[in-house]
Order: sequence, then C-alpha cells, then structure tokens
Amino acid sequence: MQKFIKQIQPTFDKHEERFLKKAIKSTFITENKFTSEFEEKIRKIVNAKYAVALSNWTVGLYCCAKALNLKKNDEILVPNLTFVSCVSAMLLANLKVVLCEVNEDNYSINLKSAEKLVSKKTKAIMIVHLFGHNANMEDILSFAKKHNLKIIEDAAQAFGGKYKQKALGTFGDVGGYSFYGNKAITTAEGGIAVTNNKSIAKKIKKLKNYGRLDKGTYKHSSVGYNFKFSDLNAAIGLGQLKKINKIFLKKKFIDKYYRTKLGHLKEIKFGSINSFSNPIYWFTTIRVERKNSLWRYLLKKKIEMREMFLPMHLQMCFKNNGDVLNKNNKFAISTKLYKMGLCLPSSPNMTINDLNYIVKMIIRFYKYKN
Repeated sequence: MQKFIKQIQPTFDKHEERFLKKAIKSTFITENKFTSEFEEKIRKIVNAKYAVALSNWTVGLYCCAKALNLKKNDEILVPNLTFVSCVSAMLLANLKVVLCEVNEDNYSINLKSAEKLVSKKTKAIMIVHLFGHNANMEDILSFAKKHNLKIIEDAAQAFGGKYKQKALGTFGDVGGYSFYGNKAITTAEGGIAVTNNKSIAKKIKKLKNYGRLDKGTYKHSSVGYNFKFSDLNAAIGLGQLKKINKIFLKKKFIDKYYRTKLGHLKEIKFGSINSFSNPIYWFTTIRVERKNSLWRYLLKKKIEMREMFLPMHLQMCFKNNGDVLNKNNKFAISTKLYKMGLCLPSSPNMTINDLNYIVKMIIRFYKYKN
C-alpha cells in the first residue's frame, strides 16, 4: 500500500534526543549555554562576526529594521513574491513597504523595477532568497550603494546556501535565518540574526531582552521586548547540526534527481541555477501547466505538494493598508509564478523509491491527461 509522501518534514534521530535530555537535566531551559553554543556554531558556519538567536525569524526581521535605525514612514523595497512576514514585520517596525516585482528565474527582487520605485523616502531594500535560490548579490550591493540603501537580507529559507563561496545572509547590513519546523534544519521555532556590525548586534540583543544586554539586572537602558530563544530549541538545533552536511547533500540530490527525470517534459520548467551560485534547495520548485489539476491528481496518489506563496499585492490583509505601497501594479511575473508554481516533496528523509514514485506519477499525468 502506497504511503503518504509529505511535501516537507524534519529529520530527527538520537542526536536531538541526546541534547534535549542534557538541556532538561541542566534545569536551565531558557536562554543559557546551549543557546550560546548554537549561536556560536551558526556564526562560524556562515563566517559572520555576530549571531543573535531569537524566538522566531519574524521578530528577527523586525529587530533588523529597528537596529538599522529606520524611522517611522521610511520606505523599504520588498519583493512582491515572498512570505507574508517579510511585509508584516516591516509594518510592525512602522515602515512603509514598497512592493517590487521579482525575476522569473531566481525569484529575487527585480532591480529594473526597483529602480523606478526609489524615492527620497526609500531608505532600505529587503533581499529574499526564496526557496533557497539566491539573488545576484553583486548587483544588489551596487544598487544599494548607488541609492544609499540599507540591506536586510532575508535568508530564512537559505541557510547553508552560498553566492561565490560567501554565505547567503551575510552580504547585507544585517540578515538571518529561520529554523522553523519545515526548514533545512530546525529548532521547532526560532531564528538567528547575523551581522558584522557590533552596534547592530548590540541593538538586536537589547531589543530581544527587554532593552538590556545582560540578564539578571532590572536596569534597562532602552525599550525592549521578550524575543528570547530557549535552550530546548537550541538543543534541537545542536542535534540537527550534527548531520547538517548529510541534510544538505540529500537536498541537492533530490533537486538534481527531479531536474534529471522531469527536465524533458515541455509542461514543466525549473528555476535556473547560476554557475557562481550554490543554493540550498530548500524546496524544489517547478512551474507547470494545469497546476491545479496536477496538484489534485498527485494528492489522490498520496503525494503532497505546496503552492508558491500568494503575491503580496493579492493578500487580503494588505488590501486596505495604506502603508503597503504599489499594490496596483500588475505584477505579471509574480502572478504568473504563483499561478504556475508548485513545490515538490523535498524532505531529506525521502527514499529513492519515494522519488521514483513521485516522478512516475507526474510523467503519467502529462502523458495520459493530454
């Protein structure tokens, strides 16, 4: 009997269990030594000077904006095709979000479109490495320098990815990663902000810790909140890091397998991979004809797929929000990607039999449904 193949799920084993037992036995289950160890390991992996763990990456994005001293009503350019938190976190920071079209090949912000949207009020740009793909960061850096813009680099879905051997998330003034349950490695919930700027790191630390740098004092030098991590989350993360290379290799194998076995179908297109990029392949995404029919067919065959994100200009929650700008643009590319885009099962614990079955069912759909 065919088992149900989930689109994504975490990979757990004895490593996470061992670290969790240690954390519980220590009785220090809020931020303590395991959190510091996890921060330090992530910092070294991406070669950043500072790494600050947070309760989740949505508040991480908020802290990034506040740490850059962006003021109320400053404008930030944000790609129109992304996850909703990229916009909501900027609204929480009292910024005005200017939605910008994306590139069809790598899903990153389209700089030709961005050029037309820059004004005197534009103070920052957000780069999103969607689904683990990456932007051409040299072009991004040149654009930001030309317009004197701060860069927030959302590598939530791209931990482990690189651009010309430099870790994604470390190109901007500040960036970071999500370790939500569906990411390449997970801590259940949580995120980490990374930067090479000591002042930015300190501001984020204070923001997440009630406006103080250290615990154990009731003297607060600035307004802050409780966005702290926990040693239980860190314990899971430390267990995940024990097999990180194995996870990344399996992710790349899965993506290559799909491209090799499905690349001949005229009804399917994959995102392009630049020779200088080393993406993480968080999700393998495809653009297909008759998306909804394929989606329903595969679900009947016990294969779970996911849509691409609904573009921000179509989100009901922003429809009447005066701080989300440029919503009336046609956004032909991001709309097309949404209408055609599906995310294939991408869990690192899938077997070769799982992959064979998925490919077989997709080929069968287009062979017999034409």
